[in-house]
Amino acid sequence: MTQKTKKSKIKKHEDRIMASIIARSSLPRRAVFLRPASTATNVAAATTASSATDKHNSAPKHLSIKLSTTVALVGASLLTGYLAGSVHTEQIAGIQKDRALPKGERGCCSCSDDGDGSNNKEKTTQLTEAQIQLSAKLQKIVGKDHVYDGSNESASTAKFLKGARLGHGKALCIVQPGTLQQAIHCLQAIVDSGCVVVPQGSNTGLTGGSVPRNDTEDTRPSVVISMKRLDTHFPIDDGQRVVCLAGCGISTLTSSITKWFPDRESHTLLGSTFLNPTTAAGVAFGSGGALLRKGPARTDRALYCKVSKNKWGDNVVEVVNTLGIEGLEDSDFQEHSGQNPVQALDIYATDVKQGYRRTMAKSSKVGLSAKASDTDYKKKVCQYTKEVSRHNSDTTGEDCNRSEGKVLILATVHDTFQAPSKKRMFWVAFPDIEATAAFRKEVCLDNPADLPISCEYLDRDSVDIIDRSGRIATYMIRYLGTGKVMGYLWDLKKTIEELPFSWAPMFCDKFLHIFNNWVPEAIPTKFISKGREYDHHCLVAVGEFGDGSLDRFMDRMDAFITKYNNKVLSTDEESAAGKTYVIGESLQGVSVDYALPKNYESVPSIVDSAVKPLRRMRYSHFGCNVVHEDIAYALGVDTHKEKMTFKQKVEDEGGKLPAEHGHGTEYKAPKEAQNRWMKMDPENVLNPGVGGLSYLPKYGRK
Repeated sequence: MTQKTKKSKIKKHEDRIMASIIARSSLPRRAVFLRPASTATNVAAATTASSATDKHNSAPKHLSIKLSTTVALVGASLLTGYLAGSVHTEQIAGIQKDRALPKGERGCCSCSDDGDGSNNKEKTTQLTEAQIQLSAKLQKIVGKDHVYDGSNESASTAKFLKGARLGHGKALCIVQPGTLQQAIHCLQAIVDSGCVVVPQGSNTGLTGGSVPRNDTEDTRPSVVISMKRLDTHFPIDDGQRVVCLAGCGISTLTSSITKWFPDRESHTLLGSTFLNPTTAAGVAFGSGGALLRKGPARTDRALYCKVSKNKWGDNVVEVVNTLGIEGLEDSDFQEHSGQNPVQALDIYATDVKQGYRRTMAKSSKVGLSAKASDTDYKKKVCQYTKEVSRHNSDTTGEDCNRSEGKVLILATVHDTFQAPSKKRMFWVAFPDIEATAAFRKEVCLDNPADLPISCEYLDRDSVDIIDRSGRIATYMIRYLGTGKVMGYLWDLKKTIEELPFSWAPMFCDKFLHIFNNWVPEAIPTKFISKGREYDHHCLVAVGEFGDGSLDRFMDRMDAFITKYNNKVLSTDEESAAGKTYVIGESLQGVSVDYALPKNYESVPSIVDSAVKPLRRMRYSHFGCNVVHEDIAYALGVDTHKEKMTFKQKVEDEGGKLPAEHGHGTEYKAPKEAQNRWMKMDPENVLNPGVGGLSYLPKYGRK
C-alpha cells in the first residue's frame, strides 16, 4: 500500500471517528544512559464523530475534542475509584452518623463481620529486651534519621501507619533502609527481636495490607520497612529492559524511560501515577492489565528475601536472586569471598544515583530465557472463554509475583515496550450493553496482534457523576498533569483530612462538590449530551506499531458501525468524582473491584432481596473485563450486608474478587493462594494476616 493510499484511507474514516494523534520522533539511543537523548513530540488533533438524532439512528457530524481534555478525563477516571474508596472509620457526630463512605469490606470477607477495618484497637504487649533495643539497633544500620517511633502517630509517621483506603494501626518503629544490604540487615534484626514485618512501598494500597494491624490475637510487635528510599532504576540490554529497586515509583520510571529512550515505554502508563506507587508493589499485587499489549505487572526476574528457621531454630534470611544479569549471577561470585550480588548491585545503583557513568548492563542467557512481563497475556485476553483474564489469587510465576508482602522484594527487572508512532483516542458510545460487548469482541479483541493500547468503559451514572462532582478534579489533571504538583495537592488533601476536627475528613470533598458547578463543564457539552443519551461508553486508545495495526482497527471499526446501522457514536472522556458525589449528596456507599469472565456480556444485577442502590458508577478496564464499581445508597442502609450480597452475586456469575487491588485485610484468599503464601513464609513473620491467614506465629500450628 502506497503512502498516498494510506493517507486517503485515514481521511475516509475521519468523517466518522474522533481521534487524537501523537507523533513520536524516533531518536537514536545512547549506550551510556546517564545522559538521555532529548525527545520531541508533535501533537495534532483530527477529530470527527457521529451525532445521533435519536437513540437508535445517527448521521455523521463533525465534532472535536482536545488532547488535553482526553488525557485529563482518562486520568481522572482512574482516580475516581481511589477517591471513592477512601475510608473514614471515625464516627463523626452530626456529619457521618449512620454513614459508610465508599470503601473496602470490613474485616476479611466476613472474617470479622462486625469490624470496620480500621484496626484501631489498642494492643498491649510486654516488650522483650531485644524489642526495646531494636530501634537503636536499626539506627546503627540505617542512621537515626531514618528510624521513626511508630507507637505514637504524628505528622511524620501517619503516612506509614494509615492506609490510603483501609487500615490504621501502630508499630514499634518504622525503618527506611537506603541500600539493599541495609534492607537485609534490618529484616534480620527485626525477626531476631521477635517482631513481625510489614513491607511498604508508597502505601497507596487500597485493601489494608501495607499498614500495621492492632486488632489481632497476635502479641508480636509490628515494624514497618518502608522501601521508598530505594528508588534507583536503570536500563539494561540497550533499553529493552529496566532494573528497578523496590522503591522506584511507576511515574518516576515512566518519565525516565521517556528521556532515555523516546521510542520505548515503561510497563505502566496509567493509574494514579501522581501517587507514584512502586513497581515492586505492582509485582506483589499483580496490578495492571488495562494496557492490553503489556498485561498485568509480572516478572520472574527479581531479587527478594524469604525468612525461615534452620534446624537450630535460628532465623535465616535467604536472598533469592533470579535477576539474570551478567556479573550479578550467584555463580559470578566465589563462596566465602566476602562479595555477593547484593553488594555489587548496591555499588552499581549508588553510582547511578550519584550520576557516575556506568556501562549499561546486559541480561545473562538465563535472564533472557525468563519472563520480565506477562508475555502470554495478549493471547490469553483474546480467548473468549468463561475464564477471567487476571485476578490477585493467581499462583503462577516466581514467588515475588502476587506475594502481597510474604516476601521482601528488593529489586525487579521489567521489559520495556515499543512506543506507537501514532496514537488515536476514541470515545465510542452504545445504546445497550449487548452492542458494547460485541464491540469489545469484534473490534478490540479480534486478534492478539492488533490489540488496542487500552479499552476503558464507563456507564451513564459515571458520566452524570463526573459532571456533577468531578469538574474541578478533571481541570486540575488537565492543566497540572499527573506529576509532582498533583502529588503535592493529594498530600495536602490527606493532611487536611487528618486534622483533629470533626469536619476535617470530608472537608475537601464537600468543597469540591459545592463549588463544582462554579467551573465550566469538564466534558464538552456536545459530548455530555451524548453521554446522557447513550448508556454505555468506551474510551479506546489505538496505536500504530509499524505493521498496519491502526489501519486494521479502523477497518474493523468501520465494519462494526455499518453492521449496527450507525447506532454507535464514536469519539473520548471521565473524572474523579465518586466519593465527592457521595459526600456532597449526603449518601453512603461501597466500592468493589472484580474480574468477570472474558465472555461475560452483561452487568451483574442487584438481587431482588437486596436494597436498591441510588447510583451504580461502573467504570472498567473493558478489554480484560475487570470492573471497578462504586455503589451509592441512602443513609441508614447496611452497606456491608449489601456488599456481601453483591460479592456473592459476582462469584455466582463466575467472577473473582479482588481483581487487582490485592487481598490485604479485605478479602479472604482461595486456599491455593494461602498455601502458596504459607510456603513462602513458614514462620508467618512477613505481613501476617494477609488474605485471611492467621496472625499467629506459624499460622497457629504447633
